[in-house]
Amino acid sequence: MEEAGMQVKIVTGVSDLHWDNGNIVDSDNIPIKRVWKTWAWETVLDQIRNEIEDRDAVDIDLNSSASPRLADVLLRASVIVNEPFWTLIPSNKAILPVIWILFGDRPYLLNSQFELTEELLKNGYVEKPIVGRCGENIIITGTDDVIDKTEGRFGNRPRIYQSLFRLPEIDQLNVQLCTFSAAGSFAGACVRVDRSLVIRGESDVMPLRIVSDAEYRRIKKTLG
Repeated sequence: MEEAGMQVKIVTGVSDLHWDNGNIVDSDNIPIKRVWKTWAWETVLDQIRNEIEDRDAVDIDLNSSASPRLADVLLRASVIVNEPFWTLIPSNKAILPVIWILFGDRPYLLNSQFELTEELLKNGYVEKPIVGRCGENIIITGTDDVIDKTEGRFGNRPRIYQSLFRLPEIDQLNVQLCTFSAAGSFAGACVRVDRSLVIRGESDVMPLRIVSDAEYRRIKKTLG
């Protein structure tokens, strides 16, 4: 971002932020105009839910707090958040049963349900909180018993159930290929591995090297 000409600063939490004539500024009085966040959007919604719990109408005043809250920063019209608000929809796993209802005949989708079905019980399933991070609170159940599970902070969230599909295993490591898009096009990839069946926040990220087609064919030929 600095190479692109942007002034960048790491800010941990919101305790050092304050108001300045309606703007949010940091401890050096630098206005916050763009944010690349590690906070989950759901954290902002939880903050709002807690504040309106006893109100009849859903409303939040982004200028009423004595010091800026996370919601003040990320929902402010003058602040650009590099992970836009709409990503709440695809990141919430409650969308998976909806996609299955709409496009269940597609070969790249897994059977996903809000309730356990006979088919899932027969073939094995994965139980996931609709809101979660880093592989927390996942339960993997085979045809007979639980074969892996993780603890975490999302055990009280509503859950969905998805048919069990094992990750490929290479050298005793379960392998997950993660891809990313920007403006609707492929923009990057990473490979994460773990001996556990659940890829978690601390799972290793494998190094990748981009090679030309000719180099790839040479390597492939050498490896047989």
